[in-house]
Amino acid sequence: MARPKVSEERREAILQAFERCILRKGLAETTLEDVAAEAAQPRSLVRYFIGNREAMITCLIERLLERGEAKIDLSLRRMVEGQPASVVRLLFDEVFADEVTNITIMELWHLSLRDLALRERLAAIYHRLVFEVAASLGKGQRQQDGPDCFDTAYSTVSLAFGAAFFSHLGVKPHNPQRVRKIGAQLIANGASTSRALKEPTLS
Repeated sequence: MARPKVSEERREAILQAFERCILRKGLAETTLEDVAAEAAQPRSLVRYFIGNREAMITCLIERLLERGEAKIDLSLRRMVEGQPASVVRLLFDEVFADEVTNITIMELWHLSLRDLALRERLAAIYHRLVFEVAASLGKGQRQQDGPDCFDTAYSTVSLAFGAAFFSHLGVKPHNPQRVRKIGAQLIANGASTSRALKEPTLS
């Protein structure tokens, strides 16, 4: 009766080792031998509990997507509807705060360029995040309904995602708090920002 539990623990340990290898070498360069060495397991056991490299990638994708969706669900429950500061905390401090997940997701985005099913799953998760943020922003704010509210949420999510990606590259702002304030201002002035973008002035 204990075997399923041991099996699950082994699979989890191997997948954690896989993630650590990806952080160091990238997804394309990571081999089964790398994962076996990182997990301190024989290669034969890695294949037994997970399968070949493609099966391991599939397991990792499922694990990351489930973890990402769970994180978004938890974060959205903590978000205070209609409050810009709450949305900024959600995006910067929760959804895009885990460097390990961010780097692994970026590797999966690269893989998704050749895998339509993966691309659609990743896109669905981020579309849901934008939609949920837009729905929260629209509560009690008539000026931020419909397309303007969605575009405001899209811009703010893009800012948080871009900040996480740039940080990984070593490109960091002089004042991170200012970036957060800009995100909050973008949310607070979403409707007027949309109008300003539609009606540019020439100087």
